Amino acid sequence: MKINTIQLLASSSHTMSHIFIPIFAKSLGASFLEVGMITAAFGAASFLSSFIFGKAADINRLRPIVLIGLILSALSFFLQIFAYDAISLSLIRAMAGFSMSIYPAALTVYIYYQKGSIGKFSSFGSLGWMLGFLLAAFIENVQYLFVLSSLFYLVCFVTALGLKDVQKPSVKVSYFSVDTFSKNSPAYLSVFIRHAGAGAVWTVMPLYLLHMGASSFWIGVIYAINPLIQFLVMRRLDDFRNEWLVKWGFIMSGLAFLVYFLAPGFIFLVPGMFFIAFGWSFLFVGTNQLLIQRNKDKATASGILNSTLAAASILGSVSGGLILELSGYRETMLFGVLCAFVGMLVFNAKDRLPLQAVEKLQAHVPLKD
Repeated sequence: MKINTIQLLASSSHTMSHIFIPIFAKSLGASFLEVGMITAAFGAASFLSSFIFGKAADINRLRPIVLIGLILSALSFFLQIFAYDAISLSLIRAMAGFSMSIYPAALTVYIYYQKGSIGKFSSFGSLGWMLGFLLAAFIENVQYLFVLSSLFYLVCFVTALGLKDVQKPSVKVSYFSVDTFSKNSPAYLSVFIRHAGAGAVWTVMPLYLLHMGASSFWIGVIYAINPLIQFLVMRRLDDFRNEWLVKWGFIMSGLAFLVYFLAPGFIFLVPGMFFIAFGWSFLFVGTNQLLIQRNKDKATASGILNSTLAAASILGSVSGGLILELSGYRETMLFGVLCAFVGMLVFNAKDRLPLQAVEKLQAHVPLKD
């Protein structure tokens, strides 16, 4: 219950302040390209942190890493209230991205060694997203949201003090080794391509909704649909084959971005939120389980996935801002469709680990009781 509470509140903290960052940045005088760069700074810091602390979680105890990440997140998210221009917002968002990426790999592996369900654990993250989006919709004032997100992280830290150290093997991992990445490169590369497109879409989405006439309230409500469906879907994915989940994750993501491209008004984006909810649920749970089951250095494999997502968000954020600056909103959505399609092709063509080998690994490392 403690670890699900942490996942719920931490995810809520991130999303409640994240949703209005593009609009907040514009209010500080940032250009569309600078909006993309601000999001990219967050992603770059997250990439570095996920890589470092994913490996650290394989070598060291998990509980201290979780505690350090949560208390630093509480501090960095509070500091966002002091941003006064594009540069200061970029620096503080980078600090927030680094802090909030310290603990996720450790938390995921904690669940694994407790023989819990990664799908159900992930679903509480989605429920937190929904809570964050709804709070953003009703509160609207971004300064209040920064303070509330910091408070939520502080509650997470206090809750984490009650966690016990989990028994796990200490895996010898070199910080400079790329072996784990190399042997799982098809999964990482395909997710990177898809998520770069998604990063571009989500960077401009609040502005796209505003352009279509949506109020801050409607932006929050429409965003909340996605994680609500994720919460319901992720809890039921443990029995599906991971490769199947990943492939359909790409397909559903592409359909979602196509709906965004075709939508004549903001209310027509709602069906796309259903598609993206299924797509991300399939892709995230399937890839995470695939990597954890295939690798001995489980936190490293999960941490590299988080780094991959962060790296993709850097490219996606810059691409989204650039495409919007040079072309328009719908062209950005079309870029998302293209990336989802290419990602699926890469995964289908390159991920060739024999099914028998996967089943043998799964037989020795069951995901749940």
